[in-house]
Amino acid sequence: MKKLSVILSIAIILTSCTKLDLVPEGVNSTANFFKTPTDANAAVNAVYASLTNDYLYNQFMEVIQSQGTDDCEWGNGRNTQNADKNQLDKFTYDSGTNLFYQFWSTSYVIINRANTAVDNISKMTNLSPAIKNQYLGEARFVRGLMYFNLVRLWSAVPLKITATTSLTNLEIARSAPGDIYKQIIEDFQYGETNLPQTYGAKDAGRATKGAAMTMLVKVYLTQKQYDSAVSEARKVMALGIYSLWPNYADVFLIANKNLKESIFEIQYQSGSGNIGSNYAGFFRPSFDKSPFAGFGDNPVTKNHFDAYPENDLRKAVNVRQYSYTADPKAPASVKFPYYVAKYKDPTALTTSGGANNYYITRYADLLLMFAEALNQVNSGSAEAYEAFNQVHRRAYGLPIGSTSIYDLAPGLTQAQFQDAVINERRLEFAFEGQRRFDLLRTEKLIPAMNAQDASISVKDYQLLFPIPSLELSTNPLLKQNPGY
Repeated sequence: MKKLSVILSIAIILTSCTKLDLVPEGVNSTANFFKTPTDANAAVNAVYASLTNDYLYNQFMEVIQSQGTDDCEWGNGRNTQNADKNQLDKFTYDSGTNLFYQFWSTSYVIINRANTAVDNISKMTNLSPAIKNQYLGEARFVRGLMYFNLVRLWSAVPLKITATTSLTNLEIARSAPGDIYKQIIEDFQYGETNLPQTYGAKDAGRATKGAAMTMLVKVYLTQKQYDSAVSEARKVMALGIYSLWPNYADVFLIANKNLKESIFEIQYQSGSGNIGSNYAGFFRPSFDKSPFAGFGDNPVTKNHFDAYPENDLRKAVNVRQYSYTADPKAPASVKFPYYVAKYKDPTALTTSGGANNYYITRYADLLLMFAEALNQVNSGSAEAYEAFNQVHRRAYGLPIGSTSIYDLAPGLTQAQFQDAVINERRLEFAFEGQRRFDLLRTEKLIPAMNAQDASISVKDYQLLFPIPSLELSTNPLLKQNPGY
């Protein structure tokens, strides 16, 4: 099985594609590929292509980030036939849970594509230095992103930064988290140095200098390197190319993709398959049949629904409360009929045909990370409060740059300020792939789950996922995480 997977991965890696967010076309080998600038561009596009996979950003990342936290939970009259999602939801998963294997293996396919692009583009002599470094920066950015996800979810994982080109020496031991983070930082730093600040419209969605810098801020914050996080965040703000949309709802309009507040998004367009977003159908419940019935995944908890203060406009954008009387009627068996309202595409004709992009990071994320890190460096900093309040004012439809009655009151302790930021992030980035990572890095996942549903028992060892059993059975050098 593993050898077949590697063969398929090698073939897929060398697939070319003519547009960043389209399904790849054709299969090549390194013997006749990487000859022209077009080949190099196609290889980089292939690195991006699988980010849209159902097993990654088109479903499973959001399941992990929301359904595996206090934001979403099955039950209260809802049932699912998907055992994997129920196991994640109730923290009853083990190494055989298929969701973990699919997420892990898809991530490594993308890493191998990136390694193939880096290895071969580095040797090309018919590219200008600027274009060569850009392509290498893009491939390394995606590789850094994949390893950043893996190390946060599994801790020590196999670290490989050269392409797999044969079926020998496939067994690789887990590397220390410190070594993985070192490589992640190097990849994002390379992107910071070599990626352009912006692209033309036809290349919208490619990794930029600002995206690499913002991911560095997130890495430094995760590693509690607060001085570095503050310094890097200041550099992003100094670029002067990002700003908040004045209205929170504007952030998620399809017409506003890749503009203004966007720093890096996973690209989707209308149409089925991996080119279309699943989320409009994924989140809509089955009883809502207009224009098509959804699956009702990631049902929102009452805990999340009640977390929004009065007059917070984000609630209506993020969550839809269905009625038991108005069409579409919520079944009486569903105790809390709350569902995710984001990612609406009025033109979508199928559950997987949405044109909504999926944010990895946006300017509000940068501002709140800056506020959190600066508070750790200089508790009580007025600049940290202002960064927080810019995001918070918009939630109430107020001018971003003017003080308001909703501003965070000064005088909070360092811990109180961080708590305020984490709560703000919960509401600001609801169902955008941030929640579990935020709770993990602040050591709040177990308390948050206890507060949401005390009947769900979360053990300390479950803060990390189990290494998939299929990987353990084919790689004797892998060792399981403790507790599993």
